[in-house]
Amino acid sequence: MKKSVSSVVVNNRIDREFQELIVSYKARLNRNISQVSSIRHQFIGIRWRIKQAESISEKLLYYMSENHEFGRIPLNKCLNDFLGFRILVNNLEAVFDVLQNDHRVTNIAKLYLRTDGDYKGIHLYFKNGNNRFFPWELQIWDPEQSHLNELSHKEHKQKRQYISLPQHYFDANLEKEE
Repeated sequence: MKKSVSSVVVNNRIDREFQELIVSYKARLNRNISQVSSIRHQFIGIRWRIKQAESISEKLLYYMSENHEFGRIPLNKCLNDFLGFRILVNNLEAVFDVLQNDHRVTNIAKLYLRTDGDYKGIHLYFKNGNNRFFPWELQIWDPEQSHLNELSHKEHKQKRQYISLPQHYFDANLEKEE
């Protein structure tokens, strides 16, 4: 796998070989994701998603900005949520304490309790030791907080889209309307 965002994005276009890798990786994930259904009954709620192609493209292009060192950021950091799970559990703080202190929990690249405005949830990022796979994200929410978290997530996504709109407008070289 290529190492940085700039190694797969050239002139605001995503490398064809990388696109093919993404398609293949998504197909493998889709074949294996059905196994999650067997644990559904263990949680109040569980959802998952594989990042859509458009979202991957937007994120890669977003990371080509000055704020992200013009793409010198590692691909695994940019696409740290290629596969995402969200589960609902009661007593979020107790779950966080267990995750922090249980030494049997391994392959976690990052674990933190995120509180941002109305949003509150545990975020875990899992990685494979050899960087052959993109990291996976697990968000753990309290059911009573889930509605506020959903609203907060929508706001976050909208902000990110609007950040890139002026640049996309400029890149399109559109004629000024009179």
